[in-house]
Amino acid sequence: MKLLSLDIGTRHTGVAYYDSAIGVVMPLDTIEHVSEEEMLSSVSKLIQERHIDHLYVGLPLLPSGKDGSQAGIVRTILKKIEAFGTPCSLIDERYTTPKTGQSDGNAAAACSLLNIALENGS
Repeated sequence: MKLLSLDIGTRHTGVAYYDSAIGVVMPLDTIEHVSEEEMLSSVSKLIQERHIDHLYVGLPLLPSGKDGSQAGIVRTILKKIEAFGTPCSLIDERYTTPKTGQSDGNAAAACSLLNIALENGS
């Protein structure tokens, strides 16, 4: 099973990868993008190149657990990603922000998302 997770941002999207043959969540290079289309193109390429079976996307909920404006953006992007044909799931990302000292906080957050999915048996 090959999994991918995304921590979607307006200019930077963190990415993590898991292959059950290896058994370790690995950060990938953060996608740097100036447009939604550029980010979607990069995600589509990753899905195809790595033969992804399932994609997890962080949902940036407010501390109350409700959707804010960024959650709406992520849901809209997720609908476009689902059109690629790969099964997708949302994961609450409120507690995935890495502590300071991480070299790439976006990729670290994506790794946290994927670890949550694996722990929950998703």
